[in-house]
Amino acid sequence: MSPIPAIVYCATCLDSTRGKTAHGLIRFTERFDVRAVVDHVFAGRDAGAFLDGTPNGIPIIASLREALGRLPEGRAAFVVGLATDGGVLPDHARVAVGEAIRAGLDIYCGLHVFLAEDPEFAALAKVHGVQLIDVRKPPHRSELHFYEGKVEEVEAVRVLVLGTDSASGKRTTSWVLRNDLRRKGYASEMIGTGQTAWMQGARFSIRLDTLVNDFVAGEIEHIVRKAWHEARPDMVVVEGQGALLHPAYPGGLELVAAVKPDVLLLQDVPARKTFDGFPDLPMPPMQRQIQALELLTDRKVDALTINPKGLSAAESAAVCARYEADFARPAVDIFREGTDRILSIIEGRLRTREAIG
Repeated sequence: MSPIPAIVYCATCLDSTRGKTAHGLIRFTERFDVRAVVDHVFAGRDAGAFLDGTPNGIPIIASLREALGRLPEGRAAFVVGLATDGGVLPDHARVAVGEAIRAGLDIYCGLHVFLAEDPEFAALAKVHGVQLIDVRKPPHRSELHFYEGKVEEVEAVRVLVLGTDSASGKRTTSWVLRNDLRRKGYASEMIGTGQTAWMQGARFSIRLDTLVNDFVAGEIEHIVRKAWHEARPDMVVVEGQGALLHPAYPGGLELVAAVKPDVLLLQDVPARKTFDGFPDLPMPPMQRQIQALELLTDRKVDALTINPKGLSAAESAAVCARYEADFARPAVDIFREGTDRILSIIEGRLRTREAIG
């Protein structure tokens, strides 16, 4: 299926972690063809240059009305690129959604608010013949799977990317690893576990925070096994959620238990001194993060991956050197160093065939 031409809405949030859905779509998506990002605060700039310093041809535009001119004739989408605390729809976004429906755009939203259940939006969508796609709408209980303990039947190398904090770049790192493994000639799949990965086009994807707790482990196991049976990959890279020690978004333990990873990576944001969204709560020391994860999972953290946001190249290199000395394992800024050292760890666990030279 061809990517859907789309406008991504991220007004007032493009420079914060509340815009991480938009950030993911700006960086990479196979589901959408992003034609513009709407944010009046940073209008006039290239979205790629704004986000990562490298232009990608996606303009930031002040209003939806201006952005509409960049869409081709035919079906197109309006994507709510916000990831607000509690998954609420801000008033300004509500206005924009109404404008997008009147413009004939299908609406994709990954918030906890379901637009299709909103009487005003549902009626408006019916009048204008558009779809309201609520990405985080929970699956029906009849569609859920209970844990069976069969994930080790999966012969693909199971790579799990966890983090020391929420919004630490776990998903982006997962995509980079999948893409680089494919470039090396390996059949590889990204297992998405949140709404943004689905919007980016992850073929095998669940939304963990939509699930009834009893089925979380089962759904994780099921999607990994589904990827193995349908695609027969050499590797699967599973996106982590939240962070083990995060006060509001604890996560990781159920993923380790259900995936039983062959390679466990821990992503850190060294420049971040407090938990994302909680400026009064300091980040636990890295040593404690590693020890807690290894104690609870009985699995070694194979390597540390570094999100260099807020660090110069020299500062990032210094952090990696310090982490390697302190914690006796690779520490890699894959965005500056590349993924070779991480890929060599993954290749060392290969079961499906010989490593590609």
